[in-house]
Amino acid sequence: MKIKKPNLKSGRGILRESAPYCTAILFYLLLKHLYVLGDVIAAIVSVLTPILIGLILAYIIDPPVRKLEKKMAARGSRHYRGKAITIVVLIIVFSLLLLAAAVIPQFTTSIIHFSSNTTAYHESLQNSVDSLVGHHVDLTSTFSITDKIMVKLNKSVQNFIAQKSAATGKAIGNLAIDFILAIYFLLYKKSILRRGTHLLHMIVPESSYDQTAAFLKRCDVIFIKYISCEVIDGIIVGVANAVLMLIFRMEYIPLVSVVVGVTNLVPTFGPIIGAVCGVFILMIDNPLHAIIFLLITGLIQGLDGYVLKPKLYGDTLGIPGIWVLIAVILGGRIFGMWGMLLAIPVAAILSIVIDEAIIPALKKRQARRDGETAAASGGGDPGAGA
Repeated sequence: MKIKKPNLKSGRGILRESAPYCTAILFYLLLKHLYVLGDVIAAIVSVLTPILIGLILAYIIDPPVRKLEKKMAARGSRHYRGKAITIVVLIIVFSLLLLAAAVIPQFTTSIIHFSSNTTAYHESLQNSVDSLVGHHVDLTSTFSITDKIMVKLNKSVQNFIAQKSAATGKAIGNLAIDFILAIYFLLYKKSILRRGTHLLHMIVPESSYDQTAAFLKRCDVIFIKYISCEVIDGIIVGVANAVLMLIFRMEYIPLVSVVVGVTNLVPTFGPIIGAVCGVFILMIDNPLHAIIFLLITGLIQGLDGYVLKPKLYGDTLGIPGIWVLIAVILGGRIFGMWGMLLAIPVAAILSIVIDEAIIPALKKRQARRDGETAAASGGGDPGAGA
C-alpha cells in the first residue's frame, strides 16, 4: 500500500492539514482548564486591584460627571470639572452609606430576633399552613430542621461580626483609597486619554488606526449604556418592590428591596436569587407575605423584561438570548461575580467583532479560494479556449 505524501511545496503540508485538529484540541483543553486561566488572571489582577478599581470607579462616575459638567459650563460656572466630580462623588458615598445603614442593621437584627422568638414563628407558620391547606399539618420535623439552621446561622453572623470587624475596617479603608484614585483619574482624564491615544498610535498601524479607534468608541458606548441602564433598572425594580411591599404592609421592606435591586444587576440568574432571598426573609415572619412577594416579583420581572429593559437598552445590545446565557455562565466561571455582571456587554462586543470582522474576512477568503479554483479549472481545461 502506497502512502500519499503531503505536498509541502504547495503549502498543503502536514502543518496545514493538521491545523484544524490542533485547533480543536487546544479549544477542548482551554474549555477543560478554564479555572487555570481564571487563576492566572486573578493573580495578575490581585496585584493591580487598587489601580483597576480606581479606573473602573472613574469610568463609571465619568458619565454623570460629564453631564453635570456641561450644565455648569453652560451656566458660566468656574472650575466646573472639580465641582461636578465633588458633587457626584458625595452623592455616591451618601447613597452607599444610606444603603449600608438600611440593610446591615436590619439583617443582623432579623436573624437574632428570629432565633430568640422561634416559638411565636412556629405558631404563626403552623396557623398559616393549616388555613391554606384546610386541615392540620404536622410541621414538627420541619421546625426542628429550621431551628438548627437558624441557630447555626445566628452563631455564624455573630462570629462574623466579631471576627471580621478589622477586615471590614480595612475594606472600608481600601474603598476610600480607590475613591481617591478615581477622583485623581477623573481630574487628569484629558492627560490620561492623550497618553492613551499616543500609545494606541504606537501599537496600531496607521492604516487601521481610524477603524480601531472607532471600534473602541463603540465599545465605550456599549459599556456606558449597559452600566447606566443596569443601575437605573436596578433602582426602578427596587423602588417598585418597596412600594408594593409597603402597600401589602410587609416587614423588612428596606432589606428585601435592596437585595432585589442589587441582585437584579446580575443577568439571567439575578432575579431568581433575589426572589429566593426575599422569600426566605419573609417566610420566617409571615408565610402569606412570602407567597404575595413571589407574585409581586413575577409581576415586576415581567414588566422589567418586556417593557422597561427594551425601553432602556433600545437596539444597543441586540444579541440572542442563548448567547447571553452562555456568556453569563462562562463569565461567572472564569471571573466570578464580575464576569457575570459584565457578560452581556462583552458578548455584544464579541458579536460585533464576529459580524463585522471575522465573518467578512472568512467570506473574502472563501471568495478568493473560489476564484483560484475557478481559474485553475479554467486554465487546465483543454477546450476552454475553443
